[in-house]
Amino acid sequence: MMTSHHCSRATRNVFTDCVIGILALWACSITHAAPPESKLPDKHRTLFKQHCFDCHGSETQEGKVNLQSLSFRITTLEQAELWQKVLNAMNAGEMPPEGESQPTNTEKADLLDDLAQTMVAARKTLSDSGGNITLRRLNRREYQNTIAYLTGVRVDVGSLPTDGGSGTYDTVGTSQFISSDQFEQYLNLGRIAIDEAIEYRISKTPSSTFRLEPENSANVRSAKEIARLEEEYQRYRVWKAEVDKAALDPENERILQQIRDKYQLADLTDNLRLYQNANLLANAPDSKKYGFKDSNAAAFSYSGGYGRKGAYFKHYAELPHSDRGTYLKLAWGIQRIDIIPPAAKLTPGTYKLRIRLGAVEGSPESRRFLEVGHPQRITAVPAGFAGVPISTHQVTGTIENPQVIETLLEVGTHTQREFAVQERQSLDRNVVRSAYNKAKRINGYGVDPAIWIDWMELNGPLPETSKPSELARILGNNLAGTKESESNRARDILSQFAVTAFRQVKPAPQFIDQLVALFNRRMASGESFEVALRTPLSVILASPGFLYLSEPNADTQRRTLTQRELAIRLAYFLWSAPPDSELLALAENNSLRQPAVLRQQVDRLLTDPRSDAFVSGFVHQWLQMERLDLFQFNSMLHAEFDESLRAAARREVYESFTHLLRDLEGGYLGKLLKSDYVLINGLLANFYGIKGVTGDEFQKVKLPTDSPRGGLLGTAAIHAMGSDGVESSPVERGAWVLRYLLNDPPPPAPPNVPQLSRLAEQSLTTRERLHMHQEEAQCASCHRKIDPIGLGLENFDAKGHWRTTDAHRTKVGKNWKTTKTWEIDASGAFYRGPTFGNYFELRDRIAGHEPDFARGFTENLIAYALGRPFSFSDEELAQGILRKTATASYSVSEFIHALVQSEAFRQK
Repeated sequence: MMTSHHCSRATRNVFTDCVIGILALWACSITHAAPPESKLPDKHRTLFKQHCFDCHGSETQEGKVNLQSLSFRITTLEQAELWQKVLNAMNAGEMPPEGESQPTNTEKADLLDDLAQTMVAARKTLSDSGGNITLRRLNRREYQNTIAYLTGVRVDVGSLPTDGGSGTYDTVGTSQFISSDQFEQYLNLGRIAIDEAIEYRISKTPSSTFRLEPENSANVRSAKEIARLEEEYQRYRVWKAEVDKAALDPENERILQQIRDKYQLADLTDNLRLYQNANLLANAPDSKKYGFKDSNAAAFSYSGGYGRKGAYFKHYAELPHSDRGTYLKLAWGIQRIDIIPPAAKLTPGTYKLRIRLGAVEGSPESRRFLEVGHPQRITAVPAGFAGVPISTHQVTGTIENPQVIETLLEVGTHTQREFAVQERQSLDRNVVRSAYNKAKRINGYGVDPAIWIDWMELNGPLPETSKPSELARILGNNLAGTKESESNRARDILSQFAVTAFRQVKPAPQFIDQLVALFNRRMASGESFEVALRTPLSVILASPGFLYLSEPNADTQRRTLTQRELAIRLAYFLWSAPPDSELLALAENNSLRQPAVLRQQVDRLLTDPRSDAFVSGFVHQWLQMERLDLFQFNSMLHAEFDESLRAAARREVYESFTHLLRDLEGGYLGKLLKSDYVLINGLLANFYGIKGVTGDEFQKVKLPTDSPRGGLLGTAAIHAMGSDGVESSPVERGAWVLRYLLNDPPPPAPPNVPQLSRLAEQSLTTRERLHMHQEEAQCASCHRKIDPIGLGLENFDAKGHWRTTDAHRTKVGKNWKTTKTWEIDASGAFYRGPTFGNYFELRDRIAGHEPDFARGFTENLIAYALGRPFSFSDEELAQGILRKTATASYSVSEFIHALVQSEAFRQK
């Protein structure tokens, strides 16, 4: 079989001409005529000179704003955006600031009137030059979904460069780059998808079931380990008795004293240090005669073997029901149960894992969670996964009345073909072993079990229940035939697949000719018909016609999208995937652009599960949720915040937005600011302390009136992002609220600002540290807006747990020492705004800013949907969307409808 590496050189010339063509189209798409002008009357220069230039002149430039050099004639978007900020600041009463010389009411009113009119004119005159939708390629999410649509295979896109950048969406064309190396990566990934799709079709492996009875596998291994430890322990006991006898010999007293001095010990009786150094004693037994390498190995055979875990293993082996199942261990021994069918039987496809299990009576609710993943093979220890868990499941059954958990698993050509389960646990083994040692000091053996497993089954590959992929459909219609027809059949397959991959655009005839020639060369080299097809098919998936969402425009003026282009833009907006047959059919009969039809299609796309890709793609970037993955939480302080909880916390935010998006009656945007319900599963309910909620599915749960949950500010994800994994960060949280909830983003921190970390060693309350920080002049101007809001959220700790007290801690070795404790004061006041007495009042104040929240949401939605940063020329579009949605109480779905129905969405 040819690899993509071998075929890459042969395929480069195939798409070279296409690359040149796409670059030409790109150049055309960003060409535009010079914009006309708008001008603020000169009579206002005196006002600016008297009241503005002291702070915003050429020499001062406070906030990096220089009004003295800003032209009254607006010719660029950059000028217009700055003038718009001036208008907003004056309307809000922020310019000139309090304490400075103020213009008369008449002067200010005249300026505001003229400036507002100037901005209206500027928006009209600059609208043709601004807001270009740059030619863009498929981002990683869209690429993965599109490959899956075409081939039925979900490839790992981790090798592709990340899209977007700071402050931009991954849909923004200007932030997307491509290199020759990336074409090689696309070729490799395309080949992987083609190989797997065809191999799955060829194999047609019948479904089979692999069953694992842990009492016949894990328990047998444990019994052998117990027997080994017992035998080793007996040899150790005899050896130890001889060492103890030698230690009593007076001639060894000098050596014993040296050992005591070295380890600063008063007594060596039964001490590990004595046995580790037994070889120093006169008449000491030869450890090799007892089967040990040396005295240190002999000592460790007990301290790290029978003495550490012998009683633990025995206790588990003697538990009831061990004859028909096994108990998952948490600290030592077989902590992970692997299910590894013969590799030949695990062909690519979907498999169902079924586990019959129950929770141990009396075990903590927080431990009744099972993780499924791929077993790690870095060490031989039967514990841990290779990467994050695939899924996490709550165990609600009992040993007497077990439940059966079912989950679907994907096996690909290049995926690890083995699976495992273990009790949910911290990645930090020190946390697990600390709990074990603590329990052992109490009960003599260690941590009690929480989960019992009866059996496990892996069944598959499951029959396909979904619609066959486009490649499967095309191959199914063209594979059969005579040897003489092979070249023609290959042409048909490649032509049809290219049209589908290029989103209904027919490729140039010479492109297909080159692909067929490549197929013929592969056939001539001895490859079979199906294998020879793979290289040219993968070339299609690395071609610009596939990688780029092309909306060519040779004119300098905007044009209306064709019906096909509109279908594509709509599908990639709401599905991050190609349009389906219904959208394409409506485009084909020229009815998609009709407002009623377009509205009906938007509703259909939003209710389809594929719109989950829109939610995760947009919400993740809008709310800057990548910060949730920036750091690991300190396991000694926040053991609960593991990978399973991190995934659930992220999902809660997505589910909250999805619920509003699909709720046509009550899906109001303001419920993200405050709501009387949450969307959680059993894992999050346990974390939040909400009773009566079980199961792995997210569900809507009504909250009591005094609950701090409900809305974004009640979610663990938002507060975890506003921390460093150890402590909460009022600055991060306050800035996040200003930026995303109040649409009043603080400016970037100036350079050389003193960091709060310089105060870390001082035993200060959080409020005291922030107050000292504000004593720096360059900090106060921003932090007087940020800090009060962040301090109002201090009732949430770093991981999002509710608290009423906080403490200052310092790390001493592996432990943390508390040096100061205080009651949390969450009161404060908005800058130039109302006061609040606690978190609940703060949340109410923020919820009152729904129009500001809606404005920020609109700007971000426009940028994501149109694939370009929101700019000054979008002001009219944003205002139009806000007017329409305000009449619908800011229904989330109405924002989508208003944008899709706009001219901006339907134009290039």
